[in-house]
Amino acid sequence: MNKKILVTFTSSIFLLGIMELIVSGLLEPISSNLDMSYSLTGQLITVYAVSFALFGPILIKATQKFPDKPVILISMIVFIIGNIVFGMANGFMTLALGRVITAMAAAVIIVKILDITVEISEPHKRGRMLALVYLGFSGANVFGIPISTFVGTIFGWRTVFFIIALIAVILIVILSRMVPNVKTDIVEENTDQIMSMRNVIIYISITLLVLIGNFVVIGYISPLMTENGYSLQEVSIALLIAGLGGMTGTYFGGNIADKIGARKAIMIMLTLFFITMMIMPFLYPFKILFYINLYLWNVFEWSTSPAIQMGLVKSVKGSASSVFSWNMSSLNLGIGLGAVFGGIFITYLSIDYAPWLGGGVVFIGIILSTMLKKESVIQND
Repeated sequence: MNKKILVTFTSSIFLLGIMELIVSGLLEPISSNLDMSYSLTGQLITVYAVSFALFGPILIKATQKFPDKPVILISMIVFIIGNIVFGMANGFMTLALGRVITAMAAAVIIVKILDITVEISEPHKRGRMLALVYLGFSGANVFGIPISTFVGTIFGWRTVFFIIALIAVILIVILSRMVPNVKTDIVEENTDQIMSMRNVIIYISITLLVLIGNFVVIGYISPLMTENGYSLQEVSIALLIAGLGGMTGTYFGGNIADKIGARKAIMIMLTLFFITMMIMPFLYPFKILFYINLYLWNVFEWSTSPAIQMGLVKSVKGSASSVFSWNMSSLNLGIGLGAVFGGIFITYLSIDYAPWLGGGVVFIGIILSTMLKKESVIQND
């Protein structure tokens, strides 16, 4: 895979990744400027996640008969429009409309980019290439959200979305030159086939469970830490450490999936992810150990993503765009459900033990991973 294409794809995913949780960093300035409550403004995160999950599979299905390149470029234009609508909004409904538009565009672009990555990568390097492209997401959390928050605080929250729209324009020009004219979805009738629906369902279910388990904790990491004697500055350090762990895990997961296979990689990473969550409450008094465990927790959690994507590729014949879309919908649904379950848990029980709830959810994923068919069995079915 050409390095220029790789950088272009990763940069595009980075920009789209910022949009997922950008509202969390700009919650206060948006709420203050438009005289909205924090809780109402926070619902814009849910609007994006639900729109992504709902419209993603529908739009991917609707665009299957068209070449990927123009679909990506048109979707980027829609993405720009969504950001402009959001940046010019003066009320919740217009803000929500902007989020819906950007989510719909992102749902198509991300899946098409992942599908092209699979198509133009050598088979034995697909896991690593997917991981490098997906690195844009974890990079967005580490660098994109803090930078966006800083810019929004200094120059106003609207400026952030206009800058994102401008960067998207630049990316359109680059994508128009860099995206190869492959036709991952235009194939003869019935050549796209799911080889193992069982594996596809399990992989997508694991994505859902991993994100629920993660956001049960990470969504409430600030109060969890402050109630255990940590300062807000230390919370910021923890988020940085978590982001760096995510970047490490994304790259590591793709490499290990290439070497030992998606099934084994997922089983190992889920088990280690579960262990780090279960021991977390015992490490609150020991800050260094807590930070180390937090880093490893994110390494193991994020390493499952490229392995799952690799497993989905192995479970289909032809284009993987549909199963990628279902998986991204499951991811966004998991974010929303994790925040809801975490909120209910800390309302009635101690926030200290939220990692145990997350660990319990992840344990279900471990059980499901043992039910995955081996790749050799799928190929012989």
